[in-house]
Amino acid sequence: MRALFARMKATLIFLVLACVLAAVYGDLVCGTNYCKQHPCTSPVSRNSCSSNSVYRANHAGKCACCPACVTFLNEGAACKVYSKELGETPSAICREPLRCLRGVCVKLTPRR
Repeated sequence: MRALFARMKATLIFLVLACVLAAVYGDLVCGTNYCKQHPCTSPVSRNSCSSNSVYRANHAGKCACCPACVTFLNEGAACKVYSKELGETPSAICREPLRCLRGVCVKLTPRR
């Protein structure tokens, strides 16, 4: 029983440290001045978005510094989770309050 408790405690400590490291890494990569120091090389204009997309001033490029045209997906649509720190920029995201889980836009039920 003690071995199980020790293993659970070690796992919990590892998970907390992993979360702290992930938060620090994100802040180091996308600090408060990142966008000022790395301006967009090819900004998108508000007028260039098609009728089924919305202009977002901070969506594209590394750390989401640049503007982009974004299509909002409805419940049940295929989606992808992305990392702004890696510069991944989806052209389509789940409409609020939906979230992308397992590649599908779903509505999360609040916990009570």
